[in-house]
Amino acid sequence: MLSYRHAKFQAPIARMRDAAASVWRAAWSAAGAYKAQSADELAFVAGDAVSFKGDIPAGAGDTHVQHRLSFAAPRPLIEEADNLVATPRGGSWMGGRLYEKYSAGRPGLRMLAGARRPVREVAEGYVIQSEHIDTFGDWMAEYLSPLSHLPNIDAPVYLPAAFARKPYVPRDAARTGIAFTPIDAPILIRKARIVRQRRVIRYWRAQDVDALRRLLRVEPAPPAPRSILYLSRYGEKSEVADRTHPNLLIEEIVRDHGGKVLRTADAGLDDYLAAARSAETVLFDHGSAAYNMIYWRPRRVVEFVSDDWWTNSFLFLANSIGVGDYTIICTDRGDLEQVRARTLAALERQLAKSP
Repeated sequence: MLSYRHAKFQAPIARMRDAAASVWRAAWSAAGAYKAQSADELAFVAGDAVSFKGDIPAGAGDTHVQHRLSFAAPRPLIEEADNLVATPRGGSWMGGRLYEKYSAGRPGLRMLAGARRPVREVAEGYVIQSEHIDTFGDWMAEYLSPLSHLPNIDAPVYLPAAFARKPYVPRDAARTGIAFTPIDAPILIRKARIVRQRRVIRYWRAQDVDALRRLLRVEPAPPAPRSILYLSRYGEKSEVADRTHPNLLIEEIVRDHGGKVLRTADAGLDDYLAAARSAETVLFDHGSAAYNMIYWRPRRVVEFVSDDWWTNSFLFLANSIGVGDYTIICTDRGDLEQVRARTLAALERQLAKSP
């Protein structure tokens, strides 16, 4: 039986919450207490096409192609603001108005109505404008990635309280040397530097991968020829919404082909770093753990997805890493034997190309 946390339920609930939040945002905007980003600021244009094989997920159109989006009006990397009040839920206020383009996470009622009287002030610091404050994927794509483009970071980086205490934040603080500081109560930042999202979040580019690798101080080793690695979500509880995949079946197939299985529920950074030599062909269940491809140089990728929950983030990440052979398999289409047949066909087709 599926739990309430399953993507089948969480996806429509998330859409309903966002629709409800839009009502509150409109009301606060009309009252002069909220400044949304304009349509011009949010407008994007379609760029180069990235192709894939296999199944076409729901919502992905009707061809095996996704186009890389970029903002029509280029954004600055940094904006400066005087006397900005940053709150524990990620809101950024100036002059009694909440500014969306300076805030972490899309504003909802709890951010709009939360306490914002500062309990202390600091001379300077960075805050990061983002859309999400939930997962490791958000951390990699919306926090570390924009920070990686800064020439230097010479002041504390302030984060929403709950997000700052995720286990990967202090881990990566030690690795990068960045001082991440939780906002436990509203603070007044006299000279605030807001790090903007210059990339439409999911649409990675090669320069984003290169910059993030420099920040994380990693130079991936080349994979062993014909090596296979499967990132299995077996036993994992998602930070946002659980998904169901036939993990044990896929694990069996990978092991039968001499591959390695890495269960993400039990894996730490050392495990991902050590897996670089096993990652010529990477199979993974759609989820944040796939961002660990930043530590590898895969040549081919197979992504297992559900029609309940999919974005094209990893297709563009893999393309930016240099992957030219990408296959998607929707595991909620057909029975187990059909999933087995599609997985075997994808794996054996890819291995046939290995030297």
